[in-house]
Amino acid sequence: PWAYAVAMPIRYQREIRGCSVLRVFQVTGVVPALLAKWRYGIPFVTTYGFPSRTLRRSWLSGSLRARVEAQGLRYADAVIVPTAELRTDIERRVGNPAGIHLIPNGVDTGRFAPGARTQRGGAGVLYVGRLSPEKNLETLIVAAAKLGPRLEARLTFVGDGPLRERLRAAATEHGVRLELVPSVDHRELPGIYGSADVFVLPSFTEGHSKVLIEAMSCGLPCIASDIVANRSVLADGDAGLLFDPHDAGALAARLEQVFGQRRLAAELGQRARGRVLAHYDLATLVAREIELLQRGAGARANAPTTCSGTLATPC
Repeated sequence: PWAYAVAMPIRYQREIRGCSVLRVFQVTGVVPALLAKWRYGIPFVTTYGFPSRTLRRSWLSGSLRARVEAQGLRYADAVIVPTAELRTDIERRVGNPAGIHLIPNGVDTGRFAPGARTQRGGAGVLYVGRLSPEKNLETLIVAAAKLGPRLEARLTFVGDGPLRERLRAAATEHGVRLELVPSVDHRELPGIYGSADVFVLPSFTEGHSKVLIEAMSCGLPCIASDIVANRSVLADGDAGLLFDPHDAGALAARLEQVFGQRRLAAELGQRARGRVLAHYDLATLVAREIELLQRGAGARANAPTTCSGTLATPC
């Protein structure tokens, strides 16, 4: 990905030079944007969705990510952040703090909508996302095992990642029913949410989880780790239940609440849907982003001279 990112401004020189503004995402997307700004003077808008340093796999990769991220934030013409907490995180790192724009992730509330439940019996617990250490999925397996004598939870994990076989082994060891579903077409997700009784996001770290918002939009009661990003989405627990991600017992208690109190589960689903309609409707958010891009394109069109700067002295 890094080599391709560097090659893009050369390989697609004609297409990029015809752009009025570039819209890029996270670390590797910043690389061609920086090069295009230096070479052709094209402004760019990037997203800061989460601190990339939290995903480093080694000192070298972490150092590279940090340096590219710093350059992208410094020279971006505008930076979109999905939460106020992320805005605070970068205010001192951007070239122009006024260029930070709060636009949360959104979902198509027409496609991701409450519908007839299609669960196959039992207590269906759903997770959607990467099967990796920061997602804390073994805690969910242990929590399901703690429910065993009273309630047999059926776990479904949709996604791929390096912990796939380890999670399968952990479920077997704890006597937990686990279905591992490979990554699916995004169009299939509404039906998958409709097959579950509760959605759980046990992550140690998140930026602004889109799958959590999708589950909420479908009217599912949601349980998420008590971290800053999830508290923001769930309105400090009003639109879903929170738990300490280091405490499998706390998660088990939350699951028992949802399965044992059907009225509470229904109310949580209704509140979650209402919050998405009020704050995360995709059509509204896309219109705001289009307006931001049009302003960036207009600024370039009105610029008096052609850019001839460098990364050290950007346009």
